Amino acid sequence: MDDGRSPVGTASLATAAQIPGTAALNRGGKAQVSSLSCVSAGNCSAGGFYVDRSGKQQALVASQVNGKWSTAIEVPGTAVNNLLGSAQISSVSCASAGNCSAGGSYSRGQKAFVVSQVSGKWGTAIQVPGLSNYPDAAINTVSCASAGKCSAGGSYYDINTAGQAFVVSQG
Repeated sequence: MDDGRSPVGTASLATAAQIPGTAALNRGGKAQVSSLSCVSAGNCSAGGFYVDRSGKQQALVASQVNGKWSTAIEVPGTAVNNLLGSAQISSVSCASAGNCSAGGSYSRGQKAFVVSQVSGKWGTAIQVPGLSNYPDAAINTVSCASAGKCSAGGSYYDINTAGQAFVVSQG
């Protein structure tokens, strides 16, 4: 029976739109948002990846302020370590507008990295301390309680090729 009501959650759903700047970055024809975090309506950050003109997958981030999306950018500091071309953001968490952290991995033996946004500006990604000797490390989730107070979790393979879980905290 059709009662004329819209399904839950679709009555005010806006039309999907491309994140500004992804077309210029995404010369390889494949881009994706993997994670999104919003602290209020119109104040969000997103992370994922795109494929560049050389066919390498690069990590990207973009932020929305007062309902307007910024131009997507390659995560600063990831390209130099992304030798095999499979960088990506897998998780984003924001504590307040313009104060977020994100994590993912890039290919130099698949290393886990984290990056923070402070007052709307994304910093340079760093490899997760303590994992440099372990291959196939990746961040799977990030959670921020307040600006500069975030934790991340993921996995890596130890010297016996057994999968291990890890957590790392900021602040």
